[in-house]
Amino acid sequence: MPASLSDPLARALEHWGCEPDGELLHGGMSEVLPVRRGDQELMLKVLPRSAGALEALALRAFPASASVRCLDHDDGLGALLLERLTPVSLAGAPPDRSITVQAELARSLAVPDPSRMSDGVSIERLGSDGWLAHLDVLLHRGPSLLSGRSIERAREAIADLAEDPTGTMTHGDLHSRNVHRDRDGRWRVLDPAPRVGTIAYESHTVVVERDRLGELIAAGPRELLRRLELFADVADVSPALTAGLCQARAVTSAVHEAIEGHALLSTQLAWMAESLSR
Repeated sequence: MPASLSDPLARALEHWGCEPDGELLHGGMSEVLPVRRGDQELMLKVLPRSAGALEALALRAFPASASVRCLDHDDGLGALLLERLTPVSLAGAPPDRSITVQAELARSLAVPDPSRMSDGVSIERLGSDGWLAHLDVLLHRGPSLLSGRSIERAREAIADLAEDPTGTMTHGDLHSRNVHRDRDGRWRVLDPAPRVGTIAYESHTVVVERDRLGELIAAGPRELLRRLELFADVADVSPALTAGLCQARAVTSAVHEAIEGHALLSTQLAWMAESLSR
């Protein structure tokens, strides 16, 4: 067994009788290891217990035709045993193709909130005051790079979510690298950050990959609006709500990235926010 494995990951390997089968991968809060168990090719994921419980709940509720399957979950270890999709992601696909696939997946993943029937695990609603409070903290800490009009529009869009009656989940982080082909060639999602609320929330990460924001800026605001309209049409959500939540997420992300010292990305996201505030 590789000496570099953390104790929870090593214990999870032993618990499920798996052997390492590839390089250790690191996410924001997680460790992910390709493993084998007999003739099964699987993935072992370890993350903080609360995040692990939330992800396991979401994956078990999502349809298997649209999401990676969670085969087992050990709450004590914060470990998930997952099926292994192929390494082929949607990243780099032509924008219209990517948007269409992701919007169709977003619709498929909009299942009833499973935490209503679960003890001890609660999925946060988009309409809670958490997002608004987070934005206010960022604005207090961050530089002044956005117009007052853009900030106020974002606040209004977030506050309006309190009236959203949606009782279904949304993936929460539906960018192209979280969409992979399975062995049958179908596109399926992984790594959810689930919320309860409208799937229009996903528009911000769907309409453009962050490392391709320059291409979108060169194409101009009309292209941004066209992509948002395509997402709204395929996802069957309000175009106005789609644009409003994309703008609000762009404001939030622009300030966050500025605080993190990512000046170029922050400027690009500010362009998106301002373009949708006109």
